[in-house]
Amino acid sequence: MRLHLLWLCSLLQLWGCTTPNPAVRVQELEDGSLQVEGPLAGPFKTTEELASAACELMTAQPGADATHGSRGKEYCALHYYSEQEQGYFLSFLSDIGGDGPDGRKYCLVPRKLQDLEHRRVVLLGPAHNHPHNPLPSERDMGALRPAGWSPLGTSRFLEQETGRIWERELYIFHKDKLGHCSAYSYNYATRVVSALRAGHWIPIGKAEGHWGAFKAFEGKDWLP
Repeated sequence: MRLHLLWLCSLLQLWGCTTPNPAVRVQELEDGSLQVEGPLAGPFKTTEELASAACELMTAQPGADATHGSRGKEYCALHYYSEQEQGYFLSFLSDIGGDGPDGRKYCLVPRKLQDLEHRRVVLLGPAHNHPHNPLPSERDMGALRPAGWSPLGTSRFLEQETGRIWERELYIFHKDKLGHCSAYSYNYATRVVSALRAGHWIPIGKAEGHWGAFKAFEGKDWLP
């Protein structure tokens, strides 16, 4: 198991490392997969409370908000539920990523979680910020997206011990130049997109087709 360096150093110039980001705790395992520690934040009673707090937390990281535009940085995390606490949590962050071939920012979503405080947890999905665009991309909402990060490749599943059926969701956060934080969720099972407005998830549309083209519900849009 190799600990991923949180900030790259230039030994020729600095002869040392800058201070690591305390919110970033990610490891690359021997099989090449990424694992984050947890929890960074929680417990929260509802996913709405979790998403609201996570939006502020993740967009507060260096380079994560809209003031950095196309030069910004994406961070990834996992959100999950603990039967022990009966609450929702956000993991620590991963900063492993960069610029894709099309110029879009990306981060590699961790597939594993190490939470030594909570043994019985249910992984519910990934989360990441968008530094220059508040909207989920077609890549985020593609039909095959769940298999890319999920340990089981499933979007809806039964938790055996409780008999509860869960649906995995992606959370996307964006803080604009005025400091307003927007949160969106994409349900991998139903493909419904919701926006967090006034503390509640409001369904605003649905992704369609292999590549996840967005179709708004009547009278709804990305912005209120």
